[in-house]
Amino acid sequence: MRPPDWALRVLRRVGRVREEHHARLDAGRGAIRGAALALAVVGVLGAGCGLARNVPATPAEEAVFRPGKTETATPASTAPSLPAGQVEQALREVICWYENASKARACLPPGEASARVLESIGASGDRRFIAPLVDMLWLDLGWERPVREALEQVSGQRYATAAEWYAAIERDPPPLPDGYGEWKGRLLSLIDTRYLDLVPKDGSGVRPERLVWGFGDTRSPTTTTTKVIRATEERYLAATDVVFGVRLNEASRAYPERIIAWHGVVQDRAGDSEIVVFHCLPCGGVAAYRRAASDGRSYTFGVANLVTGSRRLLFDAETMSLWDPVSGRAVAGPLAAKNVALTPLAITRTTWGEWKDRYPTGAVLALDTGFVRDYAEGAALRAEGGLERPQFPAGSLDSRLPAKMRVIGVNLGGVWRAYPVDAVEQARVVQETIAGVTVVLVSAGPGKGVQAYDAQGTRFDRVTGAGAALEVSDRDGGRWFVDDERLLNTRNSRVRPALPSAHLWWFAWAGAHADTTVWKP
Repeated sequence: MRPPDWALRVLRRVGRVREEHHARLDAGRGAIRGAALALAVVGVLGAGCGLARNVPATPAEEAVFRPGKTETATPASTAPSLPAGQVEQALREVICWYENASKARACLPPGEASARVLESIGASGDRRFIAPLVDMLWLDLGWERPVREALEQVSGQRYATAAEWYAAIERDPPPLPDGYGEWKGRLLSLIDTRYLDLVPKDGSGVRPERLVWGFGDTRSPTTTTTKVIRATEERYLAATDVVFGVRLNEASRAYPERIIAWHGVVQDRAGDSEIVVFHCLPCGGVAAYRRAASDGRSYTFGVANLVTGSRRLLFDAETMSLWDPVSGRAVAGPLAAKNVALTPLAITRTTWGEWKDRYPTGAVLALDTGFVRDYAEGAALRAEGGLERPQFPAGSLDSRLPAKMRVIGVNLGGVWRAYPVDAVEQARVVQETIAGVTVVLVSAGPGKGVQAYDAQGTRFDRVTGAGAALEVSDRDGGRWFVDDERLLNTRNSRVRPALPSAHLWWFAWAGAHADTTVWKP
């Protein structure tokens, strides 16, 4: 069902980052303590949808809001708690809960009845309403002011934006109401009814309060029937355009960021192997995997437009499980309970000019994708905004590197390791031994990408040549051809295989691998 025009206009407005501040708040309303308040709320909630009445509140001292600061209005310890059934009833009424979820849209745009229920929620002082109210504030289908007022009352805190509220509940998790996961799925079903199945209900895997709606629905057009052309036939790319390269079974594929950033998922075949490439726009990069999962099945992936830690999650159409594009693991749903994961592949981030010089007989995605998009270089990246911090709420950030420093991440003998790309490109050759694995990272130079290989004890020292003639020398005088699948000895055909890797912003890699180590020059 297509949402009404007013809803589409609201969704477009939501898509802009909400950075407006409250310069000054009207006189606040203090929470009324004691059993009298609880009885008043019972009367309101028992009246049914649209029959809630105003609950009187005592005015509090006027406060001037300053962005990023909090002000305590009512100590949480003094706030009354409602019976669980009354909390559930209030949350159902505020989003018009129907057995048929699509009927809830009939209650939009929200009117006076919704405002009265929200006023009653605020007056309750019950902290179990905090997470649901933050979700509503982020979604904002026309209820921003009454939701914000209710949220400030029940929490005793004030923040400028919904993003700051998400950060606050990450730092100090509030109690959650019974059935919160199912309720959140109902809330997001106002956008897309598939969220009823995608938001976890039982608390397994990623927790529902850490899922943030990503300004879209589940119908993002992924490319599952990939059309490619030979590199020599390509006419739409500039030499400086960013591409991601995969070489497998001596078959080379290039995936231009200007295309795959729009789609998030590309299912393809390299040689005789089915692969899937995930582009995570808020993560700043990609990871590639074999499509066959650890349970032996191949899944059809889509973009869930649910975000955790500013990593945009995927889902599979077969089981409606959620997947993390950085770790390649199912993180919620039936497959998460079975610990299902994908096998990672080596992938490189470079320029079209560099990749084409190295693989003139390789293949690249055709501009004719079957979809109408602005595939100009950089167009798909505008939504990310070039901000210094993550686009979406990400909780606490690992301060060892700047959040948006680009890294290549690998697994070395069970140890996750991140290498700042700029530093490796400057050095051209970086080598070390971690957990018994001797890794060598090779680059043709600044802006030309980095590849990681299992050196198997061979000591490398310098890079020479360019394009298809790129070589790395070892300390015994041996010369090795460089490609994205392996290092090949020119004298005896010995091979050093490429290591699976991901190319991302630091915060996204560290968020998916909290125990990661970091190489520093």
